[in-house]
Amino acid sequence: MEANGRTRVRLHLPGHGTLHGDEVAVFVRNPWELVPAGRDGPDARFAADEYRAALWSLCAFLPNVINRPGPQAWPDDPELRRRLEPSTVLREYWTTDCRRLLDGWARRASPELHVEDLLTHERRIVTEAGALGPENTGGPGTTAHLRALFAPSSAYVIELCVGHRSFTVLNEPGVDVGAEPYRKLVSDLAAALHGQGTRFFAVALVADERHRLSVSRILPVPPFAWYRDISDAVHEQLCAELGHGPEAGTEDVQ
Repeated sequence: MEANGRTRVRLHLPGHGTLHGDEVAVFVRNPWELVPAGRDGPDARFAADEYRAALWSLCAFLPNVINRPGPQAWPDDPELRRRLEPSTVLREYWTTDCRRLLDGWARRASPELHVEDLLTHERRIVTEAGALGPENTGGPGTTAHLRALFAPSSAYVIELCVGHRSFTVLNEPGVDVGAEPYRKLVSDLAAALHGQGTRFFAVALVADERHRLSVSRILPVPPFAWYRDISDAVHEQLCAELGHGPEAGTEDVQ
């Protein structure tokens, strides 16, 4: 670290010599998968935490990083959602009381309730109150922890964003994804998340009966199955963002 606060990084790779920080680019695909293969238990978790800490420190110093960690951890869906304008995001409801959840749903008058059990990771879409009774959650006084979204439908548009480009990988409601309002929505979402160091992510948008869209989820680790058919174009843009392909940032979100 220099007197003016600037940092310099030298990375020694056995068999490859020494690289300077501006010669290194990092794409953090999934920091939570750093568990040694074939190992489990406290020792493996400790090793994974040490790997993450080293990677976190390296990413903080390097200039070319895709999905840079935040001050506390790599950003997840709830944190990224909080970075967006509240009017663009479906409201979340967290509770251990099924009856309170149903009361809140009734007050919101939303057609659907999208529920995730945070302990079992079970997810379901509910359209009738009786489908989420005490028999489904264990009844009052249990340890069920529910995360719910009051949703207008279950018709989704999924957009995969890579730097300044984006790809529509699902369009169930038939939204005009080439129209200016949609392009501006995606561009604004990407700009807000780029400011947090997140440059590769998928956003799930749910449509109402008038095709107005709201953010349901943001996935900073998009499943490869979602973009398998366009993986060459996605990986080309990732290389460009990392400084190993056509100049990054020269194309608008499209």
